[in-house]
Amino acid sequence: MDQNEILKYVEPILRFCKKRLNNNHDAEDLAGDIILHALLGMKKYEIESLDAWVWRIAHNRYARFIDAQSKHIMILSGDESMFDIADPINIEAETEENDKYQMVFQYLHTLASEYKNIFVDYYLGEKSVRSLSAKYSLPETTIKWRLNEGRRKIKDRIGENKMDKIYKRINWNTETCNGNAEPNRYLHSQIARAICLAAYEKPVTVEEISVATGIPTMYIEDELPRLEYGDAIKKTGNKYATDFIIFSLENNSKLENVSSRLVKKLADHFEKGFNEKADSVEKLDFYGNDFGMKRLGYIVVPFILRNLVRKVKTELRFEDGAYPVRKDGGYGWFIVAETENECEKVDDYNAGCNVAGDDSGSVSTKGSLYYYWVDKYIRSCIYHGFGTRWLCAESIPQNSENGFVKTELNDEAAAHLISNGLIIKNGNSYKLNFACFTKEVFDEFVSMFDIKDKELTAVLSEWIKELRKGFVSFVPKRLDPQINQWVSCYANRLVGFVSEELIRRGTLETPKNESPLTDGVFYIEGEYVKNI
Repeated sequence: MDQNEILKYVEPILRFCKKRLNNNHDAEDLAGDIILHALLGMKKYEIESLDAWVWRIAHNRYARFIDAQSKHIMILSGDESMFDIADPINIEAETEENDKYQMVFQYLHTLASEYKNIFVDYYLGEKSVRSLSAKYSLPETTIKWRLNEGRRKIKDRIGENKMDKIYKRINWNTETCNGNAEPNRYLHSQIARAICLAAYEKPVTVEEISVATGIPTMYIEDELPRLEYGDAIKKTGNKYATDFIIFSLENNSKLENVSSRLVKKLADHFEKGFNEKADSVEKLDFYGNDFGMKRLGYIVVPFILRNLVRKVKTELRFEDGAYPVRKDGGYGWFIVAETENECEKVDDYNAGCNVAGDDSGSVSTKGSLYYYWVDKYIRSCIYHGFGTRWLCAESIPQNSENGFVKTELNDEAAAHLISNGLIIKNGNSYKLNFACFTKEVFDEFVSMFDIKDKELTAVLSEWIKELRKGFVSFVPKRLDPQINQWVSCYANRLVGFVSEELIRRGTLETPKNESPLTDGVFYIEGEYVKNI
């Protein structure tokens, strides 16, 4: 008989197995076993009806599988009354029993490896206590204790029904840091997030993480070394603790909103300053001095407010502290915030600054590009791709003269840069579409708008004290050193609120939906400038 005739049974047999087994891997293994036995029989015997032959083998192999599985689980449970051996003739009854057996195997995966590995070898590998003692270099009494302890844990967990969970997606924004780090590299997966969430409030063991999340210990143990390397998790003894603050939606609701009075007073200050200093700004010697304060204000507002927050926090002795060096070569803390949905977009008024140097990083000796952004108007293309990092890596702003691009651009690069709002066409040439300063001129420019109002500073100071008190109330004690840096991140929302108020007043240029807002991009010649 032509063995190729077996091919038409592959899919039906796989469906047969999947219908009866809850675990896809088991179903695929059983289907392969059935096909293998059918092929071996075709070589040995004269078969009158291939169809009858194949399905007889399928039912026999399935019955053997259920019988073997039930025996292993009866031993594993340590309680013969817990399960009955399935009747191999009654396929439907066997399927129901298999649901029960699957539960035990599911709970087996919640055991730490020192228990689970011994269980698998003892019950499924049928190794003796003596051979396990030799294999794991442990006394026989320890092997027996782990078997007994493992049985107890499985029975307790089945009884408490801890694994019957409704799994929910964890929506976090993990793309932000306050240094040079890549939180999303370690926290993009749901498994990584579930582990960190389970280990957040207090240090926990692998088993406790498994019970809390429903994730088998083998997957947790595979993921933990990567999380440790990324400093997302710290290990102490046999316990693990999350090493970053998780800013939940509940936490956010506990914090007071930015005072409308504070926002109004700050907006008044900038509106008055922009009107009074517009002519003086045009007299300064920098490319972009004729842009007008509706555009240049997008540089002034974040610079002044971020530095004022920093100054007030220093006076309150709430300094951010040093950026910790990370195992992966970066530095700083992860900024992780829970979001409303799987789009994982954070609050519209979050604000920050990205820096690009001539090495595509944030340190440069020739000059750096800075990008102040408010989340409501941020576009990743301004920084990534053909953005500020690419411009600096290609030394385009460094080699420009009075805004004219001296570096030859190919059509593709030029088209992307124009689309991203970073250059404009000027006849047969290209010009930069952002301001360029020397350090001295930049300092003179921003100093025109310093806030010296003591009453306004006092209002800001009180708000920051209340803000920090709020963080202390919900952040685990071990993460206290990170609170001040998180307060800075949260306080910088002032940039978003004040900018939005100035846009509403017409003091700042209204962002256009069809083109990126690049008014917050600027270049400073020379060494990287701190406190931007």
